[in-house]
Amino acid sequence: MSRVFCTVVLVTGALTMAAQAVAHHSFAMFDHTQTYTLKGTVLDFQWTNPHGYLELDVMEGPSDLARFTIELTSINMLRRAGWKSSDVKAGDEVTAIVAPLLNGDPGGLLLELKVPDGRTLVPPVPGINTFKRTP
Repeated sequence: MSRVFCTVVLVTGALTMAAQAVAHHSFAMFDHTQTYTLKGTVLDFQWTNPHGYLELDVMEGPSDLARFTIELTSINMLRRAGWKSSDVKAGDEVTAIVAPLLNGDPGGLLLELKVPDGRTLVPPVPGINTFKRTP
């Protein structure tokens, strides 16, 4: 009985941890049916774990400035895709394609970033093909 109990506890624990890991990496909070193209100025580029972030100031009208918080994947994944912490700097003028947040807040998931030197950086987003690109 002791052996069966230990096995049940171990299996339950493993399944619980696996479920938490899957939930953490969910992209359910982002809209998979449309994308936004944002042109703006980088306020901050956070090369951090568990996710990198890009703070972007975007002019939405002649005098309307909006600040977008854009999530990236982990720096480990970014490095494997060829990104460097020096690729983006505060003050850079960039164009970002993002999957917006479902709740309408100014932010989203980065799908593509054009930096001032002309390069287009694509983060290694799992399931990136599930995000429908819209003009």
